[in-house]
Amino acid sequence: MPFVMRDERGQVVAIYREMAAGAEEYLPPTDPAIQGFMQQNMAQLPVGSAEKPAMLQSDLDMIRVYEDLTDILLTKNMVMLTDFPPAAQDKLMRRKRLRSSLSPITELLDGTDEDEQELP
Repeated sequence: MPFVMRDERGQVVAIYREMAAGAEEYLPPTDPAIQGFMQQNMAQLPVGSAEKPAMLQSDLDMIRVYEDLTDILLTKNMVMLTDFPPAAQDKLMRRKRLRSSLSPITELLDGTDEDEQELP
């Protein structure tokens, strides 16, 4: 994903998960044409629309699920890191390094302190 369909002016008018008739061109999700299409279509939802923030929050929540699923598949050797395109490999490794570097910080912020002892 995503395969795109363009209009006669070259503007992205539809995005498909899989290649379809009229949508044979693959673009990475970070491509400016994809980003513009998504922003334009999200902007068309009514400002007070409950679906807009709910969908965005759902996307953010699902990112962690996909990341954990990828880790499980890699750990169980069901998929190899080299099975992913190079750009995806870079993103996965960057994310893993970021999570590792933030781990000590999140442990400090979770409200527990090893030096604190409960009084009887």
